[in-house]
Amino acid sequence: MTARAAAANGAPIAGVRADASLGVATYVDELARALALLGVDYRPAARPLPDRAAHFHLVNSSRAPLWRAPLRAEPFALTIHDVLPRARALRPAYRIALPLLARRAAVTVVHSRFAAGLLARAGVVPRRLEVVPHATPTFEPVERSAARRALGWPADRPVLVLPGVLKPAKLVREALAAAAPLSRAGRLALVLVGPARLPRLEAQARAAGASVLAAPSTQEYRRAVAASDGVLVLRARSVGETNGPLLDALAAGRPVLATATGSIPEVADGAARLCEATVEGIRRGLEAMCDPDERARLAAQASVRAAAYRPDAVAQAHAALFAEVLDA
Repeated sequence: MTARAAAANGAPIAGVRADASLGVATYVDELARALALLGVDYRPAARPLPDRAAHFHLVNSSRAPLWRAPLRAEPFALTIHDVLPRARALRPAYRIALPLLARRAAVTVVHSRFAAGLLARAGVVPRRLEVVPHATPTFEPVERSAARRALGWPADRPVLVLPGVLKPAKLVREALAAAAPLSRAGRLALVLVGPARLPRLEAQARAAGASVLAAPSTQEYRRAVAASDGVLVLRARSVGETNGPLLDALAAGRPVLATATGSIPEVADGAARLCEATVEGIRRGLEAMCDPDERARLAAQASVRAAAYRPDAVAQAHAALFAEVLDA
């Protein structure tokens, strides 16, 4: 039986997540829309709902499943978006509750083999573990020349963007230092796109010949990614959570320069040029990205790779799991 046929006769499901966690709330909302096209009645909710099977979403800023899910007598599904807690104070709760939660869940879902390995190293043995990729967002077609003019970007050099929350873990200052000599030589332009979590960032960007598109709306953010000549996905380290900027770049068919940290190499799988997480490593990668042939090669690979993360494919995988383990 196909996932569509199974879902048509299945029980309704509540996707349990916290509204305050913007990333997971967006993920659940988009999953609900994709599942609706398959006939799956999947309703985002802040808590379990009567007469609905439960699919809990565990993320650092949405930890209710740690104490709610184990109390349920009915089978439930669990998606772990953050395998390891970022806050030191949360580590004891994760260490105690997560193994119990994974044993109780009818199926535990993570988004990468890297995340599955983190679970194993943490001593968490789920009853059943499945790797289901995080879906890419839907990017509307953008006329790139017009978008670049609207953004005030130069037309005489490639424009690379570093998107997302601008914080130390994303090697923002290292990227500025790496790009500065190339920017001054007129070989590229670097734009930081997202809310800043670093003091004096705009002044430091100007000194390096870069610019900041601060606090963009979702539409402005996606337009900047789609209009760019390449996307920087840089991490000092990774605990295995989904990498939103990388998925954004793939969805937009943009070439990527990335560090080989966490699940990035697995998700990109040839669609990114990998570099060391140092100023010199990033600079060498940026120099390679100045080559239009290299950017064209990576852009073609990004479009191919994005097909594996289409929302309909991810929804099909979820519908099949729900039909099997939740009678949904």
